[in-house]
Amino acid sequence: MAIGAIALVATIAGGALLAGRFDPQEESAPGTVTLSGITTKVSRADWYAMDSHSMDQQGGYQMPAQMMPGAPADGEARLGVRLTLHNTSQQARQFNPIEEFLLLGGANGPRVPHSDTFGRLTRLNPGIAVDGTVYFDTRVPAAGDPPLSLRWVRGGEEVVLAISIGDAPDGHHGS
Repeated sequence: MAIGAIALVATIAGGALLAGRFDPQEESAPGTVTLSGITTKVSRADWYAMDSHSMDQQGGYQMPAQMMPGAPADGEARLGVRLTLHNTSQQARQFNPIEEFLLLGGANGPRVPHSDTFGRLTRLNPGIAVDGTVYFDTRVPAAGDPPLSLRWVRGGEEVVLAISIGDAPDGHHGS
C-alpha cells in the first residue's frame, strides 16, 4: 500500500511539473510588441492638416511645397503615429525611431518617417517609458488601397503593427 501511495504522489507531482512547463506564457497587453528589450505600444494615428498655411484663409488652398519647406508634397498629408516606448530589460537600450519605423500600405508604398517628437532622446534606462509621435508624409489611402501599418525593425527582428487612424483632413479623401 505504501508503494502505491508513493507512486500516486510521484505521478501527481510529475504531472504538476509537466503542467507548469507547458502552460503558455502570459501574453503582453493587447497592441504591444517587444523587440530587443523595448516594448512598443501604438496608441493611434491622426492626420494633420496644414491649414495654418492656407493661402485663402478658408483652408481651401494649400501653399505649394516650395513655399513651405518641410511640408508634405502636393497630394500628400502628414500622418502622426503615437506610440509608447518602454524599456522592459535590465539594461539601458538605444533606440532611433527614424531608423526603426517604416509606414507600409496605401498607394505610395513604404514611407520613411519625416520626423518625430522624441527629439534627441536616443536611450532609455531600465523600466523607463516615453510617449512620442513619428510623422510620415503620404497620400491618404483610397478605398481599394492596402491599409496603413507600421513596420518596426530592431535588433534583427521585425514586426508589422496595425494602426488605428483618425479621419482624413479636409481636402484629402484618398484618390
